[in-house]
Amino acid sequence: MKRPELLITNGAFADRRFVVGEAGLRLGRSSSNDIHIPDEELSRNHCLFEPSGEDGIRVTDLASANGTYLNGKPLGGEPVELHVGDLIEVGTTVLRVVGEELNAVPGVVDLGLGDAADRPPARRRRSPFANVLWGFAILFAAAAIYVVLKMPSAAPEAPSAAPAEEEPELREAVYEKVDADSEGIFRYEMSLSPEGVLAVTVDDVPKENRHLTRSEPLSERALAELREILSWKAVRDLDREYAGVEPDPHALRSWSLKLVYSSRARSIRVVNTQEPEAFRVLRERLEAFSKNQLGIWALQYSREKLIALAEDAITLARSKWDDRDVQHGNLHGAVTAYREALFYLETVNPKPDAHHVAQRGYDEACNELDKRYRDQRFLADRAINLGQWEVAQRELTTLLEMIPDRNDERNREATAKLVDVEKRMKGGK
Repeated sequence: MKRPELLITNGAFADRRFVVGEAGLRLGRSSSNDIHIPDEELSRNHCLFEPSGEDGIRVTDLASANGTYLNGKPLGGEPVELHVGDLIEVGTTVLRVVGEELNAVPGVVDLGLGDAADRPPARRRRSPFANVLWGFAILFAAAAIYVVLKMPSAAPEAPSAAPAEEEPELREAVYEKVDADSEGIFRYEMSLSPEGVLAVTVDDVPKENRHLTRSEPLSERALAELREILSWKAVRDLDREYAGVEPDPHALRSWSLKLVYSSRARSIRVVNTQEPEAFRVLRERLEAFSKNQLGIWALQYSREKLIALAEDAITLARSKWDDRDVQHGNLHGAVTAYREALFYLETVNPKPDAHHVAQRGYDEACNELDKRYRDQRFLADRAINLGQWEVAQRELTTLLEMIPDRNDERNREATAKLVDVEKRMKGGK
């Protein structure tokens, strides 16, 4: 049996066939390959086709960036046997495995010029009666053809619309952020496994010698949210690489994203240059997702960055504290900002001076807010007990301005009282 061949089914090289010889065929973007396809989706050396056994062929992915797909599924790193009809997708090119086709057998016309021994025996002549029967058969066939041609033809069926291409589903993902210089390396990695487990790893060496890892299986809802963030339409128009030149030759600042979908793969890298806007939006959504799922929002930053964020929050807290008598909500704003500073510094060890400043400010602001809350609640409750509904409404509104957080029990209590007071006010009219 003849060994199957490869047929390109699309693109500028469509209909080209390749025979897989004993030396094999290497496919890729480099001109040194046996099958050279100048496609940016391909690696320089993308995959290899080799003979297998007496009449088979197999394919091996050569650690390509975007992967090789067999019948819509990632090939993996091991050689895989191919069969007639299989489809191999590499970048934007599709190859089909085709089998041996039957060769047409030319007809033999005997002109009677050869030796009699070489010629087939002469056929027996038909009788005159048989010739008459053949004549009637021919006339009948001609009449049938005439009737068919005169019959009105049915309207041709409209060609059915081509089915819309299905959105490939995200299966695996790896996001990595690296910030390195001569003093150390900070690395943040987030990954999604085929089993739906989200994992984050942080390395900060040698500045802090911090190594943290957390993982958690995602719920169906969370997995759907992540797949929406990293959907194919969100990444398909991004280039494979955005590269610049860092002024410091010993510095590296990069983001990389490697994604495997149900029928294709994508790899994007931004290094030593400003992020494209579309990539920045996607990256920030991805980092926020990991923060919400694993509660490790601060882990993605270096020690210096966390301290800087904490100091900014302390500056805001002090401003709110100084203006605590200007607006009712400023005191609560000071508490919130000090709490944020403490959150930034939670994983920073040893604790910097900013941590002690934030803790002291937080305690002071909390105590003052509690005192003012008790005083304001007393005024509201007294108005309610006296049936002074308009006064109670005003005092409760002030109370809600002091505690604007709806998740705070004090806010929920004041809201319930205000609803009751407003019902009484309407009932009295």
